[in-house]
Amino acid sequence: MRILHTSDWHLGQIWNGRSRKQESAAFLNWLLELLKSQSVDVLIVAGDIFDTGTPNPESQMLYYRFLQQVSSVCRATVIIAGNHDSPSFLDAPKILLRELNIYVSGVAGQPEDEIIVVNNSKHKPAIIIAAVPFLRDRDIRIGGSGESSEEKENQCIVGIRRHYAQVCEAAEAMRRNIKREIPLVVTGHLFVAGGKTSERVRDIHVGTLGQLGNDVFPNEIDYLALGHLHIPQTVAHQETRRYSGSPVPMSFDEAAQQKFVLLVDFDGRTPTVQQVPVPVFSKIVRIEGSLEMIRETLTNPDLRAKLPKTAVEPEIFVEIIYTGTQSEPDLIRKINDIITEMNETIFAMKEKIVVVRVRYDRFAVSTPLQTATPEKLEDLNPVIIFERLLENIQKRYGKNIIERKDELMLAYKTILEECYSQANQETDEVSP
Repeated sequence: MRILHTSDWHLGQIWNGRSRKQESAAFLNWLLELLKSQSVDVLIVAGDIFDTGTPNPESQMLYYRFLQQVSSVCRATVIIAGNHDSPSFLDAPKILLRELNIYVSGVAGQPEDEIIVVNNSKHKPAIIIAAVPFLRDRDIRIGGSGESSEEKENQCIVGIRRHYAQVCEAAEAMRRNIKREIPLVVTGHLFVAGGKTSERVRDIHVGTLGQLGNDVFPNEIDYLALGHLHIPQTVAHQETRRYSGSPVPMSFDEAAQQKFVLLVDFDGRTPTVQQVPVPVFSKIVRIEGSLEMIRETLTNPDLRAKLPKTAVEPEIFVEIIYTGTQSEPDLIRKINDIITEMNETIFAMKEKIVVVRVRYDRFAVSTPLQTATPEKLEDLNPVIIFERLLENIQKRYGKNIIERKDELMLAYKTILEECYSQANQETDEVSP
């Protein structure tokens, strides 16, 4: 059996009011052709299908069109919800999609309900997949009143460990009933300690939850297909436990990364993993420096020549980070003037330069937070914003808060975690 592991599509992402639909569509078209040419039996999408729990109609159309097309290509498609997805939204059409051999796991349920058996061309069981979605606190934690944040975190880890143990136990029982040594593939959407993150993955974990270890996954697993981290990587240096990473850059620090999907072939229960490079579908560049350096880079004719030739986007998306030592209160206006000039001259009627965001390097400029940059809310990391606020207070008022920084950060993260948990619950309740 051959599976393809991918995750973190984030369909519907918006940059500075501009939809990334063209990139998503180009990736899905490429993926469909790859599935055909590589004769993939099972496609696994390990969470964060959409960028929000209420995806716009364009994103939904991309998603359902792809599912309709892939249903005639693969023996099975397995999709799990990520932390950005609405579990009930994904689950709503699951009964209908199952008729197309598309299996959706949105809300964590009973362990046996997450087990899928895929047959081979001879109609015999060939692979078992445990489709474990993003495990929300309310799904797996047995809590009591008066618990501290640390106790809640410990209970959450216990719940995650228990859920994976129960799912693998159910899968093992099924494997014994089948009486064949077929592989067990398990999915997940979570952060494992030691993982490499990018700006887009918000680190709001409190206490020990961010230290969720590889040992929560039972040894019976033959291949672990994870999502959530956008950088492709192994878990604890084990080749058969992997994050596929996002197929397109989700933030500017990912712009230079090579993106992959993973082909996994099984010889019995032994998997062999092959990274397949994903083509570049967009022109994304980060420019850092003083205002003069930024101007020089933007006006350099080589800027466009160095960008990918295979991009489908007619625009060049730019992030500018000002690292100069002098305060530039009119920075946004000055950069806009440069861009306007560039778009009307050198790049006229070709690729337009679109500045997605401009920000100050927080270590280089002591500019009040509220005037630093009009960054988009969805691009901001709440923890970094809070750190900036503490630094700003320190600089402006001379208050010694450094000694209490860890305590303040823990309290802030606790509030964030509770807010996100409540928001996910409310979104889930109103989703169709």
